[in-house]
Amino acid sequence: EVSMKSNFKKLPGSQIQLEVSLDQKEFLPYYQTVYEKALANVHLKGFRPGAAPKEMADAAVDKEAVFNQAAQNAIRWSLDEVTKDNEWVIIDAPKVEVEDAELGIKYKATLTLFPEIKLGNYKKIAHKVLGEKKEVKIEDGELDKTLEWLRQSRKEGDKVPELDDEFAKKVGKFQNFEELKKNVSEGILMEKQFKERDRLRLKMLDEIIKASEVDLPEVMVEKTYINISKQFGPILKASGKKEEEIAKELRERAKRNVLTNLVIYKLSQTENLQPKPEEVGEEGDQGYNYGMVLNEKVYGFLEKQ
Repeated sequence: EVSMKSNFKKLPGSQIQLEVSLDQKEFLPYYQTVYEKALANVHLKGFRPGAAPKEMADAAVDKEAVFNQAAQNAIRWSLDEVTKDNEWVIIDAPKVEVEDAELGIKYKATLTLFPEIKLGNYKKIAHKVLGEKKEVKIEDGELDKTLEWLRQSRKEGDKVPELDDEFAKKVGKFQNFEELKKNVSEGILMEKQFKERDRLRLKMLDEIIKASEVDLPEVMVEKTYINISKQFGPILKASGKKEEEIAKELRERAKRNVLTNLVIYKLSQTENLQPKPEEVGEEGDQGYNYGMVLNEKVYGFLEKQ
């Protein structure tokens, strides 16, 4: 059990600046292990491997390479130890600089951690937002407009069909025109209900994000930014927007995506809403399915508030 010295300070963006020093006694075992392996691998003319006199073999060992390898091992092991002790979850390759390597070893490391997420009062927020739910109804002329669109879509040459029972039977499995009309208005209503549901979900999440504290790691935003740039960059470019305008818009979107995912993740953990394997199913893209089920469960929970 090594009693290495370490101290750290928190930096913005969920980063940690860590300093670790191992003294000579602590560093020696690492050096010894690498040195002995190097010694055993020395090939000198006239001797079987490992059988050359120690002084001769020692002279042939590249001490600098041994030190560097030992330092790498010591850093990897001690970093692991400190990370476990502090229960950190590292989400990016640590940036390490070795400082002073007289007899022991001393290094600085910048670590990016999975961020702490302090949620706002999501139950209260959800309850408030859901109170603003608008009753959906079919506006005057909306049904006629849809039926007219349906009629025009069945046009053959110059001939537009009449909206009658005959038409209803051609369009689908409808007995008569009344049945078709009923079906169309149900469809319009359903679409409006979905729209209203999505509007409220978006607003709930917006308000919860605003009321929460997340110290966003740049690396998370960057990765998402790269992905959505590939996806939406070309579309935005085609719309004639300027490069920096596009970059700004996509960076905002990336930030929003990461925040949304983190808040949903934290909420699902706090309220024990993680999907079970049977809910995710075997089909298709597992990660995508898991995300969809998770979102539905979290939104479903919020909608009960």
